[in-house]
Amino acid sequence: MTRGINLKIEKIKILETRICDLDLKLNGLLSSLIKKTDAELRRKNIKFKPEYYLGLGWGCIHNTLSIELPFWLATPILCSIEDELNYNGVENEQEILMGLRHEIGHAINYSYRLYKEKDWRKLFGNINKKYKDYYVWNPWSKRHVKHLPDYYAQKHPDEDWAETFAVWLTPRSNWKNVYAKTPALDKLYYVDSIMKDIPNREMKYRVAYDSPVEKIKITVADFYGVSFDKILIDDETAKYVDDLKKIFHYDSYRKDYFKDAWKFINKYSSVIIKIISDRMENHSREDLRRILFQFISISKTYKLKIKTGDEEVKLAELAVLLSFYLINN
Repeated sequence: MTRGINLKIEKIKILETRICDLDLKLNGLLSSLIKKTDAELRRKNIKFKPEYYLGLGWGCIHNTLSIELPFWLATPILCSIEDELNYNGVENEQEILMGLRHEIGHAINYSYRLYKEKDWRKLFGNINKKYKDYYVWNPWSKRHVKHLPDYYAQKHPDEDWAETFAVWLTPRSNWKNVYAKTPALDKLYYVDSIMKDIPNREMKYRVAYDSPVEKIKITVADFYGVSFDKILIDDETAKYVDDLKKIFHYDSYRKDYFKDAWKFINKYSSVIIKIISDRMENHSREDLRRILFQFISISKTYKLKIKTGDEEVKLAELAVLLSFYLINN
């Protein structure tokens, strides 16, 4: 129960936080999976390291080696929010690896300008073909590999290359047998051939960022199209957050005369429970403890502060707030 409440409060805090204020880093699961794809490249004798950064989704800017990765993959709690609020759910490890291999394919294509090669254009088409968000695919096509969902290789020559590269890079993909006697096999052999020649080619190093998290000033709730005001109306714990932020100081106070609000609530919780239970006999002490525990957890998560000398006033405000919730529930 304790862990569940703390997680819920942390989610509420993240939802109302601007993405640029989350201080996200490329570590944890993402970092380990990037290392895994790095190892896959080394096994193919390819010394290539893209520039990874966190942004609003998957992508690789044209003619750069900059790969954008979804910010929600940066922490387990953001993954949990993505899984809850995105219709398709959050990517699992296998799907993240598939996405990484695909974007690496783009980055290598751009960094070595492979798309200018005559044989590349013959097999995949003109990279300057108009890029459309919507496309009609043929599920029975033998001309394209099947890697990402929705037959993504059929969307555009650039995607056809990236998908073919991803299949080729994937360990134990058995592409020679899976695509035997199909036009897609010619593309895979081309990837295999040109990748062996990569060490002899000049790389054009260019970095650029599309939508890095440091510049995204919308909140996580805004990103998902969720109304935080509606959360405050519908969610009991969110209401607690809103009201406690009005009672205590919600800022980075570091002066000596500001103390942790959670310690104050914890210290006087027995006093508050006694005062209210003596006057509201129809509510159990357990109900009071449950709400006060959430108050404490919220105060910790939000780092709420109380000014020294305000204890008596804040104690009264807490008792009134707690009484209000009990009367209206």
